[in-house]
Amino acid sequence: MKATELYHFPAFGHLFVCILIVIILLTFLGCSKSENKKGEKAAMSVQSGKSEQTGIPGQMATEVSVITVTPQDIPVSVETTGKTESYREVEVRTQVTGTLLKRFYIEGNIVKKGDLLFQIDPAPFQTTVNQAKANVTQQQASVTKADRDIERLKPLLAEKAVSQQEYDDAVSTKEQAQATLEQAVAALQQAEINLNYTKITAPISGIAGKALKDEGSIVTAGSDSLLAKIHQIDPIYVNYSTSDTEYLTMRKKIDEKVILVPDEGKFNVELTLSDGSIYPGIGKLNYSDSMIDTQTGTIQYRAEFANPDSFLIPNQFVRVSLKGAIRPNTILVPQRAVQQSQAGHYVYIVNGEGKAEQRMIEVGDWNEDNWIIGSGLSEGDIVIVEGTLKIQSGIHVKTVPLPETSIISGTTAVSEAHAASNQ
Repeated sequence: MKATELYHFPAFGHLFVCILIVIILLTFLGCSKSENKKGEKAAMSVQSGKSEQTGIPGQMATEVSVITVTPQDIPVSVETTGKTESYREVEVRTQVTGTLLKRFYIEGNIVKKGDLLFQIDPAPFQTTVNQAKANVTQQQASVTKADRDIERLKPLLAEKAVSQQEYDDAVSTKEQAQATLEQAVAALQQAEINLNYTKITAPISGIAGKALKDEGSIVTAGSDSLLAKIHQIDPIYVNYSTSDTEYLTMRKKIDEKVILVPDEGKFNVELTLSDGSIYPGIGKLNYSDSMIDTQTGTIQYRAEFANPDSFLIPNQFVRVSLKGAIRPNTILVPQRAVQQSQAGHYVYIVNGEGKAEQRMIEVGDWNEDNWIIGSGLSEGDIVIVEGTLKIQSGIHVKTVPLPETSIISGTTAVSEAHAASNQ
C-alpha cells in the first residue's frame, strides 16, 4: 500500500461514523415527538370527557337528554280564515210617497226595534184621513135615512097604502147605503194606515246604516223606496270555506279513525281577531253546504256567535279554530330531536345495550314544538332529544330525563279542512 492511500483511509472512516451518528439522533428525536403528540391527544380526550371509541373499558359515555315514547290522545284544532256577517240585514223602505221631513237616528249607531228612524210630512195624509172620516159620516147618514124610510113604509105596506114595489125599493136603497158606508170605512182605514206609514220605525234591533235619502227629498213607494239598512249583529254569523282537496284529506283521516270528531259534528268554534286577541265567546257550527261551489272549488260553512256588546261587526276578517276533535294514540317528539338526511327524517334512540342508534321515521303535522310521528317509533322507545350533535350510531350514552317539555300537551293545528264539519 502506498503512503498516500494510508493517509486517506482514516479520513473516510471518520466521515462515515459522523453521518451514522446524525441519522441515529434524527430517528430518536422523531420517535420522541410522535409519542409526545399521542400523549397530549389522550390527555385532551380525558379532560373533555369524550370517548373516541365506544365499548372500551375506562372510557366516559356521552351524556344526552331523552324522553320515553308514550302514545296519547291530543286535541285537534281545524283552522282557517273567515269573515263576519250580519245575522240579518233588513231594508228600511217607505210605504208611501211624500216629503222626507227628518231623520231621527245617528248613522252607524245601534237602534232598537220600534225606534223612530224617519218622518215623512204627515199633513197630506192627515187631510185624507179627515176626508175619509167625513165620507164615513155622510154614508152613515144615508144608512140611517134608509132605515127610517123602511120603518115608515112597513105599516103602510100592511094597510096596503103603499105597493110592495115601493117597500122593496126602500130596502134596496138601505142595502146600497150600507155598502157605500163600508167602502167609506175601508177608505178611512187605508188613510189612517198611510198616515201611520209617515213614521218609519226600526223593524229590528241592530246597527242602522247610512241614510240613502236626505231631509227634503221626495220619497216614493216602489223601486226607489229604500231609505236605509239595519244589520242585526246579535247573534252574528262567521262564514268560512275549505277547498275540496282539503275536504277529501280530512274526510280520509276521519274514515280511517286517525282523527275522531265530536258527535253530530258539534264543534266549538273559537275566533282569533286581527290583532291576535281571542274573542271571549264560543260559537257553534250551524251550517255546512252539501255542494262544492263550482266557481271557487270550495265548500261553505257558517258558525253562530253571541255578540251582546256588539264587539264583532260585519265584514271583519278573523281566524277560525274548530275545537273538539282528537287524534288518538299519537306519538309526539320534539322538533329539535328530529333530523333529516337524503334518506328522510330520523332520530337517535337508545337501544337495549345503552348505545345510540339511528332510527328512520315518518313525520306528520306539527303540534306546537313537536312533530307528530306517523311511523318508526313505538311505545317505550327512548328518543335522544338533546346532545345529538355529540353522538353517532354505536357509541355508549349516559341518559338523563329531558326537563319539562311541550311534548306532554298541545293542540294540533290541522291545515287540511272541514270534512269534520259535515259529520
